[in-house]
Amino acid sequence: MRTTRGILAVAVALGMSVWVLDAVLDAMFFYEGTPFVALLLTDIPAHELYIRIVIMVVFVAAGAVTARQADQMRERERETTLFRRLVDEATDSVFLMDPTTGTIEDVNRTASNVLGYDRSTLVGMSVAEINPEFADPNEFKEFLDSPEGRELEYYETAHVRADGTTVPVEISASDVDIDGRRYRVAIARNISERKERERRITHYKQAVESSRDQLAAIDSELRFLFANEAYRSFHGIEAEMVHGRTLDSVLDDREFRTVEPHLGDALAGEQVQFEMTRTHAGEDDRVLDVRYWPLRDADGAIQGVGASLRDVTDHREMVEDLRRARERYESLFDSIRDAILVADTDRRIVDCNPAFTELFGYSLDEIEGKPTAAICESDDEFQAMGESLSQHLEDPTFVQTVRYEKQSGQVFPGETNVFYLRDRDGEITGFIGLIRDVSDRRARITQIQTIDRVLRHNLNNALTVILGNADSIADATTADPRESAERIIRTGEQLRATVEKEREITSFLAESRPTVQRDAVAVVESVVADLREQYPTAELTVDLPTEQPVLTVEYLDRAIEELVENAVTHSDQSTPTITITVATDDGIVEINVADDGPGIPEMERQVLTGTQDIEPLFHGRGIGLWLVHLIVQHSDGQLSFATNDPRGSVVTVRLPTPDERTE
Repeated sequence: MRTTRGILAVAVALGMSVWVLDAVLDAMFFYEGTPFVALLLTDIPAHELYIRIVIMVVFVAAGAVTARQADQMRERERETTLFRRLVDEATDSVFLMDPTTGTIEDVNRTASNVLGYDRSTLVGMSVAEINPEFADPNEFKEFLDSPEGRELEYYETAHVRADGTTVPVEISASDVDIDGRRYRVAIARNISERKERERRITHYKQAVESSRDQLAAIDSELRFLFANEAYRSFHGIEAEMVHGRTLDSVLDDREFRTVEPHLGDALAGEQVQFEMTRTHAGEDDRVLDVRYWPLRDADGAIQGVGASLRDVTDHREMVEDLRRARERYESLFDSIRDAILVADTDRRIVDCNPAFTELFGYSLDEIEGKPTAAICESDDEFQAMGESLSQHLEDPTFVQTVRYEKQSGQVFPGETNVFYLRDRDGEITGFIGLIRDVSDRRARITQIQTIDRVLRHNLNNALTVILGNADSIADATTADPRESAERIIRTGEQLRATVEKEREITSFLAESRPTVQRDAVAVVESVVADLREQYPTAELTVDLPTEQPVLTVEYLDRAIEELVENAVTHSDQSTPTITITVATDDGIVEINVADDGPGIPEMERQVLTGTQDIEPLFHGRGIGLWLVHLIVQHSDGQLSFATNDPRGSVVTVRLPTPDERTE
């Protein structure tokens, strides 16, 4: 509007300028003696007035025409700008092409963003460069000239991005005339998300169709929407006959009456699970585990019911066979001293005998249904047994030693005899494992190896000292025979102490050691009182509660005595400092012996905890720690080692309380 007024003002100004100019010329050349003002305004000759008015009208008319054309141009520019903006903001890619060459003339911003090119780069490119379907522009030209190519409503292809990746697109295209020239306009929609949804739907369909469970869906009128192959096969229905068929036409009257109330619950919004017997189309009656759930639309309204039916006949028969077998052999099953574990093909625990409960600390109610991994020390042990089960399928049984973990947390080696349970057709239906705790056997082997190693080491050292000093006395090469004799006596006494400790360990392993209730506080106080007299230079401190009952073998005082004495005798301090504490953590009593000595060698820690075998270079710092290890192990406890701060070792003995064992 402002431009229009400006053009009209200019036109009027030009007309008035001509008016004034004509008055000036008349006053100078044609009407001498007549005043200029009169010729300009008051005494204008008639023919001059006519000429001036005509000129004024012409200028105003020209201005009006020019203003109108300017308005029309601005409107076209505005429409063009608006159209360009709309095209650029469109979510689909828009291409303007030369239909004779396939050259891209123009694109919108979306096309540039999707393909990763600048607009200036895309303009001038051939369609063949972004569409791998056409090897060269001539093929695209032939396609455009074909009946299919002249009018494209929906055409799926792919475009190549600047980075070499492809994007699936759906194209619609047509020819348009712009200013007398023919163009090809193509709109390409990115259908990546749709293709991904279609791919997922295809995978879902494949998974549903291949599922061994019977899967189906019905609407609120109980008409079938879908049924997979397992469902159709079980009920003898052809695939093309499923959709729209009613549920009561598939089930007999008794079966339909059974499921009808459950369907009502599902249509009311509940998830339902129950078992029922249905007649297979070609076999005997089968027991099915049935689950119903409501099908909802996007607004949450219930539109139907989804159903999953699993045939549990074989599983129930296996459990029943196991139950009958147990009834036949229950007395034998319960009287076997080895722990017996029965598991299904998924390696979930089905049954166990009293010996298992006694060994692991779990009751059948606590362990039933859990995977056997629950009693293995680690996933590696569980996986190793799984590999063995698959490797011995042709064998009636095999033996494997597994590191198990009790409910108390104690780990032990269990020699496991595995037997396969098979049905009448020879198919495996489960496993039986006879588990024997071979801790004692391994302890004896380890004890023999350790005693042999330590005795040979100590005996060789002792004999070297004894014989060397005896030779010095016999040859009279020593200046002080008494000192050599005393050295022989001290070495002999150390050797005798080692032999006595070895006999103590042998005696411990040879006898049955039942657990009894002891007061850990009283045991520690008694041991510390004796050792303070025996080692007056050592600083022994305690941090004890009033009392703390524990379950342990009778040798608990020997274990505490050995730990404290070991810390004192191996200390490199002039005044060894040892602290003994007793505390309770979640039903487990912890007895800690902390010192400020050089620490227990890592090799000896690993051998004592069973994580490393005895090596030829291992001699041990004394077999007393072995006695501690055995006492703790026979008490269903745990022995662990840690580094003290700032130096030294912390040895922890963990033992169960009477309350914990009762639970």
